[in-house]
Amino acid sequence: MTSSRRLVLALSLGLGAIATSCSILRSIMPAGGPPPRPFNHEAHAGRGVSCADCHDSADKEARAGMPSREFCMTCHEELDKDPKKSLEKKVAWFLDPEGKPSWSSFTRQSAEIRFSHAPHAKAAVSCAQCHGEMEKDRGLLPGLVQRMDSCTACHAEKAPARNACAACHETMDPTRPPANHFQMWTKLHGECSRSGRAVATANDCSMCHKTDACITCHQTQPPGDHNNFWRIKAHGLAAEIDRARCQTCHTTDSCVRCHQSTAPLSHTAGWNAPRDSHCASCHVPLSRTESCAVCHRSTPGHDLAPPKPAWHTPAMLCRSCHAATLKHPDNGDTCNACHR
Repeated sequence: MTSSRRLVLALSLGLGAIATSCSILRSIMPAGGPPPRPFNHEAHAGRGVSCADCHDSADKEARAGMPSREFCMTCHEELDKDPKKSLEKKVAWFLDPEGKPSWSSFTRQSAEIRFSHAPHAKAAVSCAQCHGEMEKDRGLLPGLVQRMDSCTACHAEKAPARNACAACHETMDPTRPPANHFQMWTKLHGECSRSGRAVATANDCSMCHKTDACITCHQTQPPGDHNNFWRIKAHGLAAEIDRARCQTCHTTDSCVRCHQSTAPLSHTAGWNAPRDSHCASCHVPLSRTESCAVCHRSTPGHDLAPPKPAWHTPAMLCRSCHAATLKHPDNGDTCNACHR
């Protein structure tokens, strides 16, 4: 296993992850508008300003409403006259060239989402249940807008009927693929599904698909990188770097069955006794979940090296005394990895 091979595969995986990340972001970011300028909720809450003071339509309309310039100036008329006050703390910082407030784009949802604050307010859902500790926010941090999995969890408990797709989506349902399913989706969906819902709720394939759907498809259409080069050379290196990916479809016994008749390419002449070249190429310390121990589990002595004498210190150079008496090949690793 050479460093150049590792680098090539790592770059390939990295580029794929970047492309997938772009696809994921496009599927979850609100549409349109410039990035919002940070707003300090904590400073206002600390002065007794409540959510309803600024968002006065949240209890009776779909949108929570944003304060007008005139409303803000009831306090800032005098505050903004302070010459020592920085621009980002003044009302003018949040106005567009026409003098209108421009901060509402942060919470704007795509046209696909159907949402109204009014029924939530009527059901006595507090602001904090969806927006967390907003009174401690100093700059519109990520997470202030509710994630879909939190919505569905709440609906499952309080209003199960509201968990149907049509309750919140204009057109999307299990029969219609999301928008990101058209952007090189056959190449990107694997990484997206492995990253899971922790990145975006849309990554939760189980919302529409059953596990057997993946198996049925990949029995006839292998992943794009599973070509002949992959079968002969690349898969071993990829499995070492990202074994969890292989385990999505393959069980350990499938690897064992194949390698019982086909040895890994590294297992060349001299690999075993009497030359034992494998000793010099192993990766230490050995682990029961990687490297040699993945297949060879009957060699417990390999990770039970004799301990160093008590008077030895980590600063000692082992090879200065033991080079001539070593009973195993020296692959250049620190002796302390096995002898502790």
